[in-house]
Amino acid sequence: MILSAQDISKSYGSNVVLDELDLSLEQGEIVGLLGRNGAGKSTLLKILAGINIPDTGATSIDGDRVGYMSERNPLYPHMYVREYLDWITSIRSSSSEHTVDWVIEKVGLQEVAGKKISQLSKGFRQRVGLAATLLPNPDVIILDEPINGLDPIQIEQYRNLIKSIAKDKIIILSSHLMQEIEALCDRVLLLQDGKIKEDRLLQNASDQSKYIITLTLNNSIDESLLKSIEGVIDIMSNGTAQYIIQVESEREVRTDIFDIIVQSDLKILDMHKTSSSLQQMFT
Repeated sequence: MILSAQDISKSYGSNVVLDELDLSLEQGEIVGLLGRNGAGKSTLLKILAGINIPDTGATSIDGDRVGYMSERNPLYPHMYVREYLDWITSIRSSSSEHTVDWVIEKVGLQEVAGKKISQLSKGFRQRVGLAATLLPNPDVIILDEPINGLDPIQIEQYRNLIKSIAKDKIIILSSHLMQEIEALCDRVLLLQDGKIKEDRLLQNASDQSKYIITLTLNNSIDESLLKSIEGVIDIMSNGTAQYIIQVESEREVRTDIFDIIVQSDLKILDMHKTSSSLQQMFT
């Protein structure tokens, strides 16, 4: 399953929010979206969710269900939690849906299922929003600032939940908290000036068994050639001629990469090792 966007542009008046942006996400990925306030994160997420229409470009997805939870998490405060989720189920009728009982247990709403939404804390309201998002069993889950208002225990529970459902889905989330992106995501995108300026695999800071090489070429290459290099663990491309290559730490592969590029009659525009430090990436 792949979610892709090609040449996405979006403007509001003279303000260009997204500028011919390209993106490709694959099943099993938890992807973090970073960017300064006003960078266009929410606009991009709404376009990927099918809520907003881009001025130019198109999005596509192999699956047919997208779950979206907005930053404001609009709910009906006069409704009871179970009543609200039953209502959501009734308007989204589908044989592939999760049951209300399943999402209540999965998200940890058992103790408040009989309460009005207006009586809930911010943390529990976030859980109700996530439960509603999970009900249709979406192929793609899009979460805009999902941990706003959660305490440290709730954040850990939320993180574990996202990881537990990620295997057969694409999950993309935005957050201002770099440490949360680093703890939860295996890939991070930096949105700047309407484009994806960085697309990076993440690794645990304590894991010194591998490093990452970012390679930019003048044209695309057969990835199997790069994968054939001893020490290369994984390769990811954002759909252009930029490649993020994960390498075993004891191997120095840049000479091998250079040789393959020359043999392929291509040119290296940039090649460098990168760390997983989001602070370096964001500043």
